[in-house]
Amino acid sequence: MADRDAIAELFSAYGAANDLRDAGLIGECFTADGAFTLHIAGADSLGPLAPRDALLEFFGAAFAAQSDQRRHVVTNLRLVEDGSDGARAEAYLTLIVTDGGATALKSAGRYETVVVREAGGWRFREMVLHLDSPF
Repeated sequence: MADRDAIAELFSAYGAANDLRDAGLIGECFTADGAFTLHIAGADSLGPLAPRDALLEFFGAAFAAQSDQRRHVVTNLRLVEDGSDGARAEAYLTLIVTDGGATALKSAGRYETVVVREAGGWRFREMVLHLDSPF
């Protein structure tokens, strides 16, 4: 059975890694064969990026291009399907950005994930992020 609190902590670590621009912490959130897909409403999709090294390259490039401060607020975590070797979990994202002294809602979206338990804790095996607008 999936540990809901541990999976919530995984989402929190992923959000913090984005806010801190910490690709190493992003890497700790995904399995070695992990995959990331991004769908942006009204724009192109990206991915799936896999394995973990490919998605870390994407996040590293995205972090290098950012000059603002981002805050990823993850809420409404739901375990959609719970199995003995993993679970499907969904959550909402609210992305808040501060740039030039102004803070604004930048985007919102929904995560669809497959999480698995590995040595050391839960990891994302698959993550699909559906954004309501570009980030």
